[in-house]
Amino acid sequence: MSSVLPTATRAASDVLARAAVASGSTYKILYFNLHGRGELTRTLIAQGGDKFEELPIDWPVQKEHTPFNCIPVVYETAASGEILELSESQAIERYLARKYHLLGTNAWEEHLVNRYFNSTDTAQTAFGTSVLGVQGDARIEAANTYYKETLPKWIRLHEEHLKQNGSNGHYVGNGLTLADYKTAMLVDRLLLLHPKGAEAVPLSEQATPNIWKVREAVNNQKHVATWKKSERYQELDQGTLKIFKFI
Repeated sequence: MSSVLPTATRAASDVLARAAVASGSTYKILYFNLHGRGELTRTLIAQGGDKFEELPIDWPVQKEHTPFNCIPVVYETAASGEILELSESQAIERYLARKYHLLGTNAWEEHLVNRYFNSTDTAQTAFGTSVLGVQGDARIEAANTYYKETLPKWIRLHEEHLKQNGSNGHYVGNGLTLADYKTAMLVDRLLLLHPKGAEAVPLSEQATPNIWKVREAVNNQKHVATWKKSERYQELDQGTLKIFKFI
């Protein structure tokens, strides 16, 4: 399988801007065989009902041909034929959120979406550095500390906001936004990457009802539900467990 990457279209900004807002794009994703920083990108494209494929990865060869020598990188082919090269995970996620109208309906709602998105990303990063970065019994201890000291603050702040928004399973208004998708992703990852022997993850329908409603709203979105039942999604689950030595 070829490791050659698509060639981004070089054109005037207005040409690429028109391509970026048009519908009917297809996507090629360059990322490792795990969820990681590619998970939300895959989910956002899936929820939009658009097609994407995974490029074969040969990272030592491909690395120097990516914008910042890191992945994920997404190659969007617009219906008009232009190829847009998207890089940096959060830049990609916000780009897709704008494309799929997941940033609210005004500047204030967009601020709220970004505020709770960033808060959740901080909680996700803390889990990665403090728990996934250690092994054996130290991982169990680190997970318990995360569940007792780091996660409760995130839970409290998000439960309070979600309750103020009507306990309807959304951070803003009555519809799904980028913040909802980010929270659902974090909950799913914490449940998947639970060290054997650690205390239970303090997230459940009973303990965190509003956060749980967000997760359910995301996972019940028809295209997301189909994606999460797919063979590829199950492969990514297994790849994630394997890379972090849970299996």
